[in-house]
Amino acid sequence: MSDFVGEFGKITDLVSGAAKGVMNKFDHILFNALVGCLKSNDYEAVQVAVDQLVKENRPVSIPPLYFVSKAHPIERIREKARTGLSAFKQDAKIAELTEGKEIKAAVEALIKEFGNYRE
Repeated sequence: MSDFVGEFGKITDLVSGAAKGVMNKFDHILFNALVGCLKSNDYEAVQVAVDQLVKENRPVSIPPLYFVSKAHPIERIREKARTGLSAFKQDAKIAELTEGKEIKAAVEALIKEFGNYRE
């Protein structure tokens, strides 16, 4: 019986590792889809995406949210992105990294600090 338990444990570890790999890939795809929703002109779609990004609390969300907060053509959506950005409690760091920079350079600085969602 102990051989079975030991072997079953090994199998479980292998399956668990594979499942984590699949779930990580799935998480990555869903995260990319959320970030993609930030491009929308539909306020409700952006609202759901921002709320979910905030809920996941991944700092990698900061660069795309910052970009939307500065460059989206609809003010209401920019405001929602600013609200979402504030939820990360990184306002001082974001201001420090982006001060006096054009949007592209600011986003690049944020990516260096907080990561890139495409990775």
